[in-house]
Amino acid sequence: MSVRRILAKTIDTDLEYEAIGIDLAKNCVSTALLTTDGEVVCIDRLDYSELEKSAQVLTPTTFAMEPCTEMNYLVQKLEAWGHRCLVIGGKNVQNYVENHYSGQKTDLNDAQALAFLAQDTQLRTIKAKDMEQQKYASLTTLREQYIKQYRQTIVSLKGICQAWGLNISKGISGKARLKDLIENHAAFPEELKESLVDMVTHAQTAQKALNKITKTLEELAKNDKLCQLIQTIPGLGPICSCRLRAMIGDIKRFKNPKDFPAYYGLVPRSIVTGHNEKKGKITHRGDKTMRSLMVQGAGSVINMATKGKLKSKQLTKWILKKQKEKMPWGGGNLYALLPQSFYGLLELFLSAVNHITLK
Repeated sequence: MSVRRILAKTIDTDLEYEAIGIDLAKNCVSTALLTTDGEVVCIDRLDYSELEKSAQVLTPTTFAMEPCTEMNYLVQKLEAWGHRCLVIGGKNVQNYVENHYSGQKTDLNDAQALAFLAQDTQLRTIKAKDMEQQKYASLTTLREQYIKQYRQTIVSLKGICQAWGLNISKGISGKARLKDLIENHAAFPEELKESLVDMVTHAQTAQKALNKITKTLEELAKNDKLCQLIQTIPGLGPICSCRLRAMIGDIKRFKNPKDFPAYYGLVPRSIVTGHNEKKGKITHRGDKTMRSLMVQGAGSVINMATKGKLKSKQLTKWILKKQKEKMPWGGGNLYALLPQSFYGLLELFLSAVNHITLK
């Protein structure tokens, strides 16, 4: 039986809805509302202010949306007004549009797909962040941006200087006398000197901002019980604990420690055909920043084991044994050990937070 589709301009707050799919954009949303009578009311363009105004007086229902920058803030508001919110992955929406709307991707079709997918009880959804998680996530993201800006500026500066016969050593890039070297280098045209000095100033400004935000994160981690708990795992410091605090959500949803590396994409992809199973590259799923920090943390654990500074004797013995084995692929032993090196430690971590959840 075909579903009747009705076009409207505003949300009728007198009706009750089973589910509401909203396709988020910068200034407005496309909305599909499933009524209890089986009709689909579609609104092509609806301002955020109108959506919020209507949501405050609507009978509690289910809102479904895709993950995006506005998602966390909107979910917090809708849940405060008594609604249930589901964040559905874009791949699921894409597949639904492909199968039900002949691949005709429009904002309204996406909104309808979200509304119907909200009724699927077996669908895996994404947990939205609360205010505390958003704070930690935003600060760690800003830190990564400052690191990126500083590195790009210094690398570009060194390349330009080398082209004009001025080789900048590795340890001098952040020092004040770098400006003097540029200003006193005779080969530089006057028009170029000013721009190069500005690049040095930009790099130093980014470095100061980086140091400031790092201190802020360290202070937050010092006063947060969950961050302190995470830091009891060797290799995980304040920055990594803050990012984990922001991204993991409820730690109890991981049934065993091996599910945790899979969450941030540091496990090999399984390729099965017939009776032959092969392991491919790591999946790269989840948060890129978190994966990078966990790689550094695992590398730190391996270095501690190599130097005899790791307290866990069993893990140290296992790492040293694995390092002696020849690996059938490139990249050295380190990357082969990364996911496994945390399993035992994460098992302790999961049991330690048996009564604590990251909300």
